[in-house]
This record gives sequence, C-alpha cells and structure tokens, in this order.
Amino acid sequence: MAFTDNQHIIYEYPLQERVRTYLRLEHGFEQLSVSKGLFQQQPDAFFQSLFSLSDLLERVDIRTELSKDLEAQQQRLKQWEQHPEVDRQALRATIQEIDDCQQFLPDIPKVLREIKDDALLASIRQRFSQPGISGLFELPQLQLWLNQNRNAQQQACDSWCNAFKPIEKAVQLKLTLMREQAAFSTLTLTSGFMQESSEQPLAMLRIKVPKEASIYPVISGHRQRFTVRFMPLPGAGSSQSIQSVQFEIARCAQ
Repeated sequence: MAFTDNQHIIYEYPLQERVRTYLRLEHGFEQLSVSKGLFQQQPDAFFQSLFSLSDLLERVDIRTELSKDLEAQQQRLKQWEQHPEVDRQALRATIQEIDDCQQFLPDIPKVLREIKDDALLASIRQRFSQPGISGLFELPQLQLWLNQNRNAQQQACDSWCNAFKPIEKAVQLKLTLMREQAAFSTLTLTSGFMQESSEQPLAMLRIKVPKEASIYPVISGHRQRFTVRFMPLPGAGSSQSIQSVQFEIARCAQ
C-alpha cells in the first residue's frame, strides 16, 4: 500500500520475515483490486495478480503465522480493558474483529484448493507462470472465454477475488494494528546515515520523508538492529553525499 500525502512519503521496511510476507500480500491484494477494475482493458494483469497471490499463499504457512500474531494481539488488547482512560467500545470492537478473522483462517487451504482446481484457471496458470510476454494465440481457451457473456466473466472474477477477502481482511487488520501502535518521532542526521539497536524486538520500520527532500532511505537489518542510509534519486544529477537530513521514524513492534 502506498502511503503518501501532499508533503510526505512513508517508506516501510520489514524486520521479520512474516511481516515481509504480510506486506507482499497487502501489495498483492491492492494489485488484484486495481487490475479487476481494469479487467476489460487488461485481463492479463488480473490473471497475473491472481496467480501471484495464490502462489505466495501456497508457499507460506500464512494460516499459522496470522493465527499466532492475531492471538497475541488480542491478548495485549484485553490487558487494556481495565485501563480507566481506554475507549472500551472501540477496544471491544477491535477484539471482536480479531475474533471474526480467526474464524476464517482455518478455511485458507480450502480457498487455495478451490482456486487451484478451477478448470479455466488450471488450464492457463502454467502459461502465466512463464517469463516474458505471451499472447492469446498461446491461450485459445482464454480467448474464447473472454468473448463470452461479460456478466458471466464479472461473476467469475468476483468469485475468485471474494475467495481471498477473509485473508485480506486478516492481513490488513494485523498491519493496521501494528502501524497504529507505533508513533512517529523526529530525527535529524548530519551524515545521512544512522545505525540503531533495540532491546525490544521490532517487526517493521516506517520512515516519513518530506517529498521536497528528493531522497529515499536504504534500510537493512533485523528485529534488534538496523541501519538507514539516505540516497538521492538515481539519475537525478547529484552525486554528492547527503549531509543534514530531517525525517520521522516509527519503530513498530510485533
């Protein structure tokens, strides 16, 4: 998901592998939604997004990872229920939302099986997995299908996308909670470089940079140690080292 406003760009970097997967899935769901809206103009983009999401979900045990993370999140939220200043209605709504997501997680293997066993998708999936540009001359069954009734095509696309909705909701909820629980703080670097260690294991960094600065962060590290180096846009014409940099950073815990 792109986080920008009129003045800033927010860059995100995962410090744990499961969070890397969540961010990839979030981006994949966004691509699927956009390509679905452009299906009649660019059907290839829709199928590519659909198969990429399905492949990623088949490679990782997303059900177990999400279940553990949401359960831990729910327990932390329940500890806040007795706090005198907490908004109990909002807190309980979030706890219930986690419960709802947990109910669907056991169905993930069934969802993936339904996508994999779909007759049309199974007949074209291998071609979409191959690199390079393909054409409808290689997929006559898809060409025929694309010339069928548009309402039937729309219903099929809706069905395929809706199968992923519970997974998308759970991933989005986890990422939203992670983002909202980490506040931004302002830092100024005199060398364009920082290195930091953390006693608390971190899951993700969020770095907010003014657009007018025309720089981006190069981030590396793991959950207890990371580095950030700011660089100018490649080809922008500036090869000088970056000196003073002011930005905001949020350290997101698991």
